[in-house]
Amino acid sequence: MATGTTNYAQIIGIKSKWAPLIFAAIYFVVMLWYAVQALRKHGWVFGFLALFSALRVVSFSLRATMAYNHQNAAFNGAMAIAYEVIYNIGFFSVLLSAHRLLSDRRRLAKVDKGRSRLHSSLSHFHNGRFIELLLLASIVIGCVGVAFALGTDEGRTEVGNKLGEASTYIFLATTVFIVIGIFLVIHIERALRNKGPAASGKSAVGASNHEHVVLALVAVLLLLRILFYAVTIRQRATGRTTPGSAASSAIKQTPLSNEHLWYPLAALAELLVVLLFLTPALVPVRSLVNKHRRDRKHTHDNEKGPTDAAYNGGDATATNGFGHAHNGSSAV
Repeated sequence: MATGTTNYAQIIGIKSKWAPLIFAAIYFVVMLWYAVQALRKHGWVFGFLALFSALRVVSFSLRATMAYNHQNAAFNGAMAIAYEVIYNIGFFSVLLSAHRLLSDRRRLAKVDKGRSRLHSSLSHFHNGRFIELLLLASIVIGCVGVAFALGTDEGRTEVGNKLGEASTYIFLATTVFIVIGIFLVIHIERALRNKGPAASGKSAVGASNHEHVVLALVAVLLLLRILFYAVTIRQRATGRTTPGSAASSAIKQTPLSNEHLWYPLAALAELLVVLLFLTPALVPVRSLVNKHRRDRKHTHDNEKGPTDAAYNGGDATATNGFGHAHNGSSAV
């Protein structure tokens, strides 16, 4: 791929000059709001959303710059790599925000020591950093793939395309896990609410129907965005040749590089997700989550009867002070 004869803006599908500026301006305002909320409420969800918005401000600014300088191939080569990398990292941030939101709402929905099958299913995803590891793997693979696919070494282009496909499919799998988690949380909260105010009060969950509708919309939009990429990612390398000048004869037009499809199915879908997170009471206050965890721990400790206390004390005596280690290893 010769840098002097390649129109990187056309490869990515950048044509509109005003659309990226509009998106960058909207994300800038949203970024400021989420940054303030992150500082005031000390919430990870708000912090990741502020990061996502900041990355979108940068990526859309790069997109606008490439649209205005599309004939400067040497300049756009580095810009294209930076744009693709930052854009992929941005999607990582919004998925992580959704994951953290589910984690907080799941914790607030716990009402006793026992766990339902749904709680156990969600725990497999929220515990052990399973989702975070998948997202991190996708980002690393995707960044290497972009560098290879848009680099100057033609021998690495095919490898870069394959890595890009792998990254997209990992993102797809992660999104599916998060979407499943969203609907499981909705089901748990509704079941808890149907048990009456006593159970709802113990769990600190007061989710309303409109919050569940918003969560469902977030799930649909996230799935729409990643499915668009998953269906069209292979076509970026195998699409038809775009007619035009000799300098652009090797450039291929695909659905992923078609702004008429990309803006509504990818860019707008992401923006709507971020705006839906503005819904009041959708994101639990971090202090409430921490307080609920402390209250549950205190309740759990108080539920230990005299038999448990005598057993623990007997262990300590029988082991000459080393019963504490025994208790730690036998805890469930």
